[in-house]
Amino acid sequence: MEKRTIGQTDIEVSAIALGCWPMGGDYWGGTDDKESIRTIHKGLELGVNFLDTAPAYGRGHSEEVVGKALAGRRQEAVISTKASGAGHSEQALRDKLQASLDRMSTDYVDVYFIHWPSREEPLGPTMEALEKLRGEGIIRAIGVSNFDVEMLQMATRYGRVDILQPPYNLIWRFIEEDVLPYCVKHDIAISTYSSLAQGMLAGVIRLNTGYAGGDMRPRSVLWKPENLGKCLYTVERLRAVAKELDVTLAQLSLRWLVSQPGVTTALVGARTVDEITENAGALGWEMPDEVMVQVQEISDELYRSFPYYYDMWENWMTWQKRGPQREI
Repeated sequence: MEKRTIGQTDIEVSAIALGCWPMGGDYWGGTDDKESIRTIHKGLELGVNFLDTAPAYGRGHSEEVVGKALAGRRQEAVISTKASGAGHSEQALRDKLQASLDRMSTDYVDVYFIHWPSREEPLGPTMEALEKLRGEGIIRAIGVSNFDVEMLQMATRYGRVDILQPPYNLIWRFIEEDVLPYCVKHDIAISTYSSLAQGMLAGVIRLNTGYAGGDMRPRSVLWKPENLGKCLYTVERLRAVAKELDVTLAQLSLRWLVSQPGVTTALVGARTVDEITENAGALGWEMPDEVMVQVQEISDELYRSFPYYYDMWENWMTWQKRGPQREI
Protein backbone atom coordinates (compact mmCIF):
# COMPACT_ATOMS: atom_id res chain seq x y z
CA MET A 1 0.00 0.00 0.00
CA GLU A 2 1.41 3.36 -1.04
CA LYS A 3 2.06 5.67 1.92
CA ARG A 4 2.24 9.47 1.88
CA THR A 5 3.20 12.04 4.51
CA ILE A 6 0.72 14.51 5.99
CA GLY A 7 2.03 18.01 5.33
CA GLN A 8 5.04 18.92 7.48
CA THR A 9 4.45 16.12 9.98
CA ASP A 10 6.04 12.68 10.13
CA ILE A 11 2.66 10.93 9.95
CA GLU A 12 2.44 8.47 7.06
CA VAL A 13 -0.98 7.46 5.77
CA SER A 14 -2.20 5.14 3.06
CA ALA A 15 -3.15 6.77 -0.24
CA ILE A 16 -6.60 5.24 0.22
CA ALA A 17 -8.24 6.01 3.57
CA LEU A 18 -11.24 4.38 5.21
CA GLY A 19 -14.16 6.70 5.83
CA CYS A 20 -16.13 5.50 8.83
CA TRP A 21 -19.21 7.70 8.52
CA PRO A 22 -21.34 4.82 7.16
CA MET A 23 -20.42 2.81 10.27
CA GLY A 24 -22.30 5.31 12.40
CA GLY A 25 -25.56 3.81 11.14
CA ASP A 26 -27.25 7.04 10.15
CA TYR A 27 -27.68 8.87 6.82
CA TRP A 28 -26.42 6.04 4.62
CA GLY A 29 -29.11 3.48 5.20
CA GLY A 30 -27.96 1.57 8.27
CA THR A 31 -25.00 -0.66 9.04
CA ASP A 32 -23.90 -3.83 10.84
CA ASP A 33 -21.29 -3.33 13.57
CA LYS A 34 -19.72 -6.76 13.20
CA GLU A 35 -19.25 -6.27 9.48
CA SER A 36 -17.89 -2.77 10.09
CA ILE A 37 -15.25 -4.20 12.43
CA ARG A 38 -14.36 -6.88 9.88
CA THR A 39 -14.06 -4.10 7.30
CA ILE A 40 -11.59 -2.16 9.45
CA HIS A 41 -9.57 -5.30 10.07
CA LYS A 42 -9.52 -6.12 6.36
CA GLY A 43 -8.40 -2.58 5.60
CA LEU A 44 -5.48 -2.90 8.01
CA GLU A 45 -4.57 -6.22 6.41
CA LEU A 46 -4.52 -4.51 3.00
CA GLY A 47 -2.42 -1.62 4.30
CA VAL A 48 -5.24 0.93 4.67
CA ASN A 49 -4.02 2.51 7.91
CA PHE A 50 -5.88 5.87 7.87
CA LEU A 51 -9.33 5.80 9.51
CA ASP A 52 -11.52 8.88 9.55
CA THR A 53 -14.46 9.32 11.89
CA ALA A 54 -16.31 12.02 13.84
CA PRO A 55 -18.67 12.29 16.83
CA ALA A 56 -21.36 13.51 14.43
CA TYR A 57 -21.39 10.12 12.68
CA GLY A 58 -24.16 8.25 14.44
CA ARG A 59 -23.86 10.47 17.54
CA GLY A 60 -20.57 8.87 18.46
CA HIS A 61 -21.38 5.36 17.31
CA SER A 62 -18.82 5.39 14.50
CA GLU A 63 -16.09 6.29 17.00
CA GLU A 64 -17.22 3.46 19.27
CA VAL A 65 -16.98 0.98 16.40
CA VAL A 66 -13.49 2.23 15.54
CA GLY A 67 -12.46 1.83 19.18
CA LYS A 68 -13.73 -1.75 19.30
CA ALA A 69 -12.02 -2.64 16.02
CA LEU A 70 -8.67 -1.26 17.18
CA ALA A 71 -8.67 -2.85 20.64
CA GLY A 72 -5.13 -4.15 21.04
CA ARG A 73 -4.20 -2.79 17.59
CA ARG A 74 -4.13 0.97 18.12
CA GLN A 75 -0.56 1.37 16.83
CA GLU A 76 -1.50 -0.10 13.46
CA ALA A 77 -3.80 2.81 12.61
CA VAL A 78 -3.73 6.54 12.05
CA ILE A 79 -6.99 7.94 13.42
CA SER A 80 -8.60 11.24 12.55
CA THR A 81 -11.71 12.56 14.23
CA LYS A 82 -13.35 15.94 14.39
CA ALA A 83 -14.67 18.72 16.56
CA SER A 84 -18.26 18.69 15.34
CA GLY A 85 -21.04 21.15 16.10
CA ALA A 86 -20.84 24.62 17.62
CA GLY A 87 -18.38 25.58 20.32
CA HIS A 88 -14.68 25.78 19.45
CA SER A 89 -13.30 27.43 22.58
CA GLU A 90 -10.35 25.74 24.26
CA GLN A 91 -12.49 24.14 26.96
CA ALA A 92 -15.13 23.06 24.45
CA LEU A 93 -12.46 21.47 22.26
CA ARG A 94 -10.94 19.68 25.23
CA ASP A 95 -14.33 18.35 26.30
CA LYS A 96 -15.21 17.18 22.79
CA LEU A 97 -11.84 15.58 22.25
CA GLN A 98 -11.94 13.77 25.58
CA ALA A 99 -15.36 12.36 24.74
CA SER A 100 -13.98 11.07 21.43
CA LEU A 101 -10.94 9.56 23.15
CA ASP A 102 -13.19 7.78 25.62
CA ARG A 103 -15.39 6.35 22.86
CA MET A 104 -12.35 5.06 20.97
CA SER A 105 -10.47 3.87 24.08
CA THR A 106 -7.31 5.77 23.17
CA ASP A 107 -5.32 8.58 24.77
CA TYR A 108 -4.50 10.48 21.57
CA VAL A 109 -5.67 11.01 18.02
CA ASP A 110 -3.34 11.48 15.10
CA VAL A 111 -5.35 14.17 13.33
CA TYR A 112 -7.99 16.42 14.87
CA PHE A 113 -10.18 18.29 12.41
CA ILE A 114 -12.44 21.30 12.78
CA HIS A 115 -15.43 19.73 11.04
CA TRP A 116 -16.94 22.96 9.73
CA PRO A 117 -15.78 26.56 10.17
CA SER A 118 -17.88 28.52 12.64
CA ARG A 119 -19.91 31.53 11.63
CA GLU A 120 -19.68 33.12 15.03
CA GLU A 121 -16.38 32.12 16.64
CA PRO A 122 -13.02 33.60 15.57
CA LEU A 123 -10.44 31.18 14.26
CA GLY A 124 -7.56 32.59 16.29
CA PRO A 125 -8.47 31.14 19.71
CA THR A 126 -9.50 27.85 18.09
CA MET A 127 -6.14 27.40 16.36
CA GLU A 128 -4.26 28.43 19.49
CA ALA A 129 -6.20 25.82 21.48
CA LEU A 130 -5.41 23.15 18.89
CA GLU A 131 -1.71 24.04 19.06
CA LYS A 132 -1.85 23.59 22.84
CA LEU A 133 -3.36 20.14 22.37
CA ARG A 134 -0.64 19.32 19.86
CA GLY A 135 2.01 20.48 22.31
CA GLU A 136 0.56 18.20 24.98
CA GLY A 137 0.67 15.21 22.63
CA ILE A 138 -3.09 14.64 22.70
CA ILE A 139 -3.25 15.32 18.98
CA ARG A 140 -0.44 14.96 16.46
CA ALA A 141 -1.72 17.06 13.57
CA ILE A 142 -4.27 19.81 12.99
CA GLY A 143 -6.85 19.50 10.25
CA VAL A 144 -9.67 21.63 8.90
CA SER A 145 -12.58 20.55 6.76
CA ASN A 146 -14.64 22.58 4.29
CA PHE A 147 -12.37 25.65 4.55
CA ASP A 148 -11.81 27.94 1.58
CA VAL A 149 -8.57 29.82 0.88
CA GLU A 150 -9.55 32.87 2.95
CA MET A 151 -10.33 30.65 5.94
CA LEU A 152 -7.04 28.76 5.51
CA GLN A 153 -5.16 32.04 5.43
CA MET A 154 -6.86 33.18 8.60
CA ALA A 155 -6.21 29.91 10.40
CA THR A 156 -2.51 29.85 9.54
CA ARG A 157 -1.96 33.20 11.22
CA TYR A 158 -2.40 31.43 14.55
CA GLY A 159 -1.09 27.91 13.97
CA ARG A 160 -0.03 25.34 11.41
CA VAL A 161 -2.72 23.63 9.39
CA ASP A 162 -1.40 20.23 8.38
CA ILE A 163 -4.27 18.83 6.35
CA LEU A 164 -7.47 19.95 4.63
CA GLN A 165 -10.48 17.71 4.04
CA PRO A 166 -12.53 18.95 1.04
CA PRO A 167 -14.95 17.23 -1.35
CA TYR A 168 -13.15 16.26 -4.56
CA ASN A 169 -13.77 13.65 -7.24
CA LEU A 170 -14.16 13.24 -11.00
CA ILE A 171 -17.57 14.93 -10.82
CA TRP A 172 -16.95 17.56 -8.12
CA ARG A 173 -13.73 19.49 -8.89
CA PHE A 174 -14.28 22.99 -7.57
CA ILE A 175 -11.20 22.96 -5.30
CA GLU A 176 -9.00 22.99 -8.41
CA GLU A 177 -9.81 26.67 -8.87
CA ASP A 178 -8.00 28.00 -5.80
CA VAL A 179 -7.94 25.68 -2.78
CA LEU A 180 -5.85 22.91 -4.34
CA PRO A 181 -3.11 25.24 -5.66
CA TYR A 182 -2.97 27.02 -2.28
CA CYS A 183 -2.49 23.75 -0.41
CA VAL A 184 0.23 22.61 -2.80
CA LYS A 185 2.07 25.92 -2.40
CA HIS A 186 1.87 25.85 1.41
CA ASP A 187 2.52 22.13 1.95
CA ILE A 188 -0.93 21.39 3.33
CA ALA A 189 -1.98 17.80 2.77
CA ILE A 190 -5.36 17.04 1.21
CA SER A 191 -7.60 14.18 2.28
CA THR A 192 -10.50 14.16 -0.15
CA TYR A 193 -13.99 13.24 0.94
CA SER A 194 -16.90 12.23 -1.27
CA SER A 195 -14.14 10.61 -3.33
CA LEU A 196 -16.71 8.47 -5.17
CA ALA A 197 -19.35 11.22 -5.34
CA GLN A 198 -21.50 9.56 -2.67
CA GLY A 199 -21.73 6.35 -4.63
CA MET A 200 -22.19 7.72 -8.14
CA LEU A 201 -18.63 6.79 -9.10
CA ALA A 202 -19.09 3.37 -7.55
CA GLY A 203 -21.76 2.78 -10.18
CA VAL A 204 -24.55 2.03 -7.71
CA ILE A 205 -26.83 4.98 -8.50
CA ARG A 206 -29.52 4.95 -11.18
CA LEU A 207 -32.28 7.42 -12.07
CA ASN A 208 -34.78 5.13 -10.35
CA THR A 209 -32.65 4.24 -7.31
CA GLY A 210 -34.62 4.06 -4.08
CA TYR A 211 -33.11 5.41 -0.86
CA ALA A 212 -33.54 4.11 2.66
CA GLY A 213 -34.98 6.42 5.30
CA GLY A 214 -32.37 8.86 6.50
CA ASP A 215 -30.18 8.54 3.39
CA MET A 216 -29.01 12.09 2.80
CA ARG A 217 -27.74 11.78 -0.77
CA PRO A 218 -30.91 13.07 -2.50
CA ARG A 219 -30.27 16.36 -0.68
CA SER A 220 -26.98 16.87 -2.52
CA VAL A 221 -26.86 19.32 -5.42
CA LEU A 222 -25.67 16.44 -7.60
CA TRP A 223 -29.12 14.91 -7.21
CA LYS A 224 -30.92 18.00 -8.46
CA PRO A 225 -33.04 17.21 -11.53
CA GLU A 226 -30.86 19.43 -13.72
CA ASN A 227 -27.70 17.58 -12.60
CA LEU A 228 -28.52 13.94 -11.92
CA GLY A 229 -29.04 12.80 -15.50
CA LYS A 230 -25.86 14.33 -16.88
CA CYS A 231 -23.87 13.01 -13.91
CA LEU A 232 -25.10 9.48 -14.57
CA TYR A 233 -24.37 9.83 -18.29
CA THR A 234 -20.79 10.75 -17.39
CA VAL A 235 -20.61 7.75 -15.06
CA GLU A 236 -21.58 5.42 -17.92
CA ARG A 237 -18.86 6.86 -20.13
CA LEU A 238 -16.31 6.33 -17.36
CA ARG A 239 -17.61 2.81 -16.76
CA ALA A 240 -16.80 1.95 -20.39
CA VAL A 241 -13.22 3.19 -19.90
CA ALA A 242 -12.87 1.13 -16.72
CA LYS A 243 -14.08 -1.97 -18.54
CA GLU A 244 -11.37 -1.50 -21.18
CA LEU A 245 -8.75 -1.43 -18.39
CA ASP A 246 -10.32 -4.42 -16.61
CA VAL A 247 -10.81 -2.44 -13.40
CA THR A 248 -13.98 -1.35 -11.66
CA LEU A 249 -15.48 2.10 -12.07
CA ALA A 250 -14.59 2.89 -8.45
CA GLN A 251 -10.99 1.82 -8.96
CA LEU A 252 -10.67 3.95 -12.09
CA SER A 253 -12.14 6.96 -10.29
CA LEU A 254 -9.91 6.58 -7.24
CA ARG A 255 -6.78 5.96 -9.33
CA TRP A 256 -7.42 9.26 -11.12
CA LEU A 257 -8.01 11.02 -7.81
CA VAL A 258 -4.88 9.88 -5.98
CA SER A 259 -2.86 10.76 -9.09
CA GLN A 260 -3.82 14.44 -8.86
CA PRO A 261 -1.03 16.75 -7.65
CA GLY A 262 -1.63 17.77 -4.05
CA VAL A 263 -3.90 14.85 -3.11
CA THR A 264 -2.38 12.98 -0.18
CA THR A 265 -5.12 10.43 0.46
CA ALA A 266 -8.59 9.69 -0.88
CA LEU A 267 -11.10 9.10 1.88
CA VAL A 268 -13.63 6.47 0.82
CA GLY A 269 -16.53 5.24 2.90
CA ALA A 270 -16.91 1.49 3.30
CA ARG A 271 -18.92 -0.78 5.55
CA THR A 272 -18.23 -4.21 4.06
CA VAL A 273 -15.14 -6.28 3.43
CA ASP A 274 -15.92 -6.34 -0.29
CA GLU A 275 -16.08 -2.54 -0.45
CA ILE A 276 -12.75 -1.92 1.29
CA THR A 277 -11.12 -4.62 -0.85
CA GLU A 278 -12.36 -2.98 -4.04
CA ASN A 279 -11.26 0.47 -2.88
CA ALA A 280 -7.76 -0.73 -2.00
CA GLY A 281 -7.56 -2.17 -5.52
CA ALA A 282 -7.28 1.38 -6.86
CA LEU A 283 -3.58 1.21 -5.95
CA GLY A 284 -0.78 -0.99 -7.23
CA TRP A 285 -1.18 -0.05 -10.89
CA GLU A 286 -0.76 3.03 -13.08
CA MET A 287 -3.28 4.48 -15.49
CA PRO A 288 -1.80 4.81 -19.00
CA ASP A 289 -1.26 8.43 -20.05
CA GLU A 290 -3.69 8.22 -22.94
CA VAL A 291 -6.40 6.84 -20.65
CA MET A 292 -5.73 9.57 -18.11
CA VAL A 293 -6.30 12.13 -20.86
CA GLN A 294 -9.52 10.39 -21.92
CA VAL A 295 -10.84 10.31 -18.34
CA GLN A 296 -9.93 13.96 -17.88
CA GLU A 297 -11.78 14.97 -21.04
CA ILE A 298 -14.92 13.11 -19.96
CA SER A 299 -14.78 14.81 -16.56
CA ASP A 300 -14.08 18.23 -18.08
CA GLU A 301 -17.20 18.05 -20.23
CA LEU A 302 -19.38 17.58 -17.17
CA TYR A 303 -17.46 20.07 -15.03
CA ARG A 304 -17.91 22.84 -17.62
CA SER A 305 -21.67 22.35 -17.48
CA PHE A 306 -22.04 23.14 -13.78
CA PRO A 307 -22.68 26.55 -12.29
CA TYR A 308 -20.43 27.35 -9.35
CA TYR A 309 -21.46 25.41 -6.24
CA TYR A 310 -19.66 26.48 -3.09
CA ASP A 311 -21.18 23.78 -0.93
CA MET A 312 -22.27 20.28 -1.93
CA TRP A 313 -25.33 20.55 0.31
CA GLU A 314 -26.12 24.23 -0.29
CA ASN A 315 -26.59 24.71 3.44
CA TRP A 316 -24.98 27.25 5.74
CA MET A 317 -22.02 27.99 3.48
CA THR A 318 -24.22 29.14 0.60
CA TRP A 319 -24.76 32.55 2.14
CA GLN A 320 -21.08 33.35 2.08
CA LYS A 321 -20.05 32.92 -1.51
CA ARG A 322 -21.58 32.29 -4.87
CA GLY A 323 -19.23 32.43 -7.82
CA PRO A 324 -19.67 32.99 -11.54
CA GLN A 325 -19.77 30.40 -14.26
CA ARG A 326 -16.25 29.13 -14.72
CA GLU A 327 -14.21 28.38 -17.80
CA ILE A 328 -11.68 25.58 -18.13
